[in-house]
Amino acid sequence: MKSTSTNDFNYDSFDRLMSTFLQMSHVLIEEWHNCTTEELTHDIHSLCVKGSRLCNMIDMDLTLQQQDLTQGRKDKNKAYFLGLGDLIMPLVRLLTKDVVKLQQEGTLERPLTNDNQVDLFFLMPKLGEWVLPTAPDKENVRMAFTELPLMLSAIEKEIDYKPSFDEPWESQFIYTFRYFSMLCLLAFHFKHLALMMHKELGKEEAGHLLTRKVQAYQETEKGKEEMRHFIALLKYEYEGKKPSSEALNTERRQLVKLLPKVFQTCFMEHIDDINELAASVTTIHPMPGEDDFQALFLAIAKYQWISGKLYEQSHSACIASEPYNKVFHTNINGKPVDFNRLRKQIGQMVSMIERKNHWFCIYSVLKYRNLIKDPVATHFAEQMQSTDWFPHLPDVLRFTGETLTEYNGYLNDTSFPTWNRDRYDSFRLRKGKKKWSPTLWSKFQRLCYELNECFDT
Repeated sequence: MKSTSTNDFNYDSFDRLMSTFLQMSHVLIEEWHNCTTEELTHDIHSLCVKGSRLCNMIDMDLTLQQQDLTQGRKDKNKAYFLGLGDLIMPLVRLLTKDVVKLQQEGTLERPLTNDNQVDLFFLMPKLGEWVLPTAPDKENVRMAFTELPLMLSAIEKEIDYKPSFDEPWESQFIYTFRYFSMLCLLAFHFKHLALMMHKELGKEEAGHLLTRKVQAYQETEKGKEEMRHFIALLKYEYEGKKPSSEALNTERRQLVKLLPKVFQTCFMEHIDDINELAASVTTIHPMPGEDDFQALFLAIAKYQWISGKLYEQSHSACIASEPYNKVFHTNINGKPVDFNRLRKQIGQMVSMIERKNHWFCIYSVLKYRNLIKDPVATHFAEQMQSTDWFPHLPDVLRFTGETLTEYNGYLNDTSFPTWNRDRYDSFRLRKGKKKWSPTLWSKFQRLCYELNECFDT
């Protein structure tokens, strides 16, 4: 399956496809015994096409929801999980009933994988049992979703399982199992998200998310235009001259008036501590709407821009010439990034890695720290090996954008503290990443934690 990029993904099309998939699935199950084998096969194949598209999209869904401080998809996650749960066991019962009938007629002997190790009709109800409980046994979940991608891969590539298609029911069976597997995978995804939404965010994690949201808003067309207007207005009001420190402080104090009332107290109490501000925002119930949050992001962006200008005015004599920069943010939480210091911190990380693919861990830590503005892997590789940064890397550490994009998908799109063994196993096997060892996620995560300490010294 091909990964879905941020540019290709939007929730309007995702929700529309999920709604159609669920509606068609309910109709299929209701009409199961009123259809011929050929009609069932055609309908199930159509659902497999839609299910495959959804399975391609869930990695980006996971990424976006892990970065969403507002938890705006919380109700959708629960509704989708319950909707899929209403389909899984009825489908198992229907298919099991059909299999029993075929066995009684003597048509079906033993439709197993070629190595005779996995009885698919035994596995299907077990998958359903493991997916549906509210608090499943973790070992069972891991086992189920280690086997599931292998089954899908074997079916798609005709490895280990090669149906003869001598009988019409055989085509129906193979498509039904692919369809059922997708139902289970999607149900597991939405249950994982639903459980994730119930976990309380720590202050630091909430602060990272809020910082990322503010940065992302400033990169939208609306955000760029708002900031452009704000800066132009300041220049106009002060007749083209640089505002004094006193004037900037006055402008900064006025920003709270631009906020919805629900955010004003939090803003005034904690605007100088992004972690405390984020933690305070997450306690607001009911959660404000998207427009209110965009007003908050804009006010924070304006506050941080003014704070950056105040910092520059008070530290103008200390600002040294900085190295070339294309990929990093120049301002984090109201303070200009010290690129000479950042280069030393990355240099410390470079001294801790042993091979070129460890640059992926450096890149992950920098993303987690909200330092990456330009996410193009090729640009990052070029800057890191440029004259101003690290031009004399040993051959074993020289890397390209492909070194980073090799890990595109589950690992590359999430914060390293939230990497999860079960999700990694599912992604690794579903995507056919044969060279990725089962322990790669833990090795990379451990290295990320070690590299992250370079920012605390």
